Amino acid sequence: MLEALIQVVGLWFLVAVALEAAAVFVEQWGASRSPDDEAPKQHRALALLALVLTMLTPGLLLAHGFLATQDADQTVRVIAMGLPIGAVLLGALLGAIVGAGARGAAPLMRKLALPLDVVAFFVTAFAVLGSIQMLIAAGA
Repeated sequence: MLEALIQVVGLWFLVAVALEAAAVFVEQWGASRSPDDEAPKQHRALALLALVLTMLTPGLLLAHGFLATQDADQTVRVIAMGLPIGAVLLGALLGAIVGAGARGAAPLMRKLALPLDVVAFFVTAFAVLGSIQMLIAAGA
């Protein structure tokens, strides 16, 4: 099954999904748990960039999972579309649990979240490049 999935969506898709899970994990680990927690010291532009990347990356992964599996088996399609959703949910849940237990590392995780979001986005863009090109060609 894994071979069929890699053949349809590509290995970089799976790498991008793993990076997105890690990015969401780090974001949730560094999230403020109470008003007493240290407030994030990001500029508004950086916070906006983080928000956009956090929404855009899973959306691109879902779109690629949908487009790449048009002619594939339904099982492969469900897995390809479920992986980004599961990565975000699992990363958020585990990050929140770890963040509640290890609050001392939250400031470091806040600093690490944006660079990891950027890396996850660029790997995702590379992984879904074929789907993006297909959409551009269909629109032209």
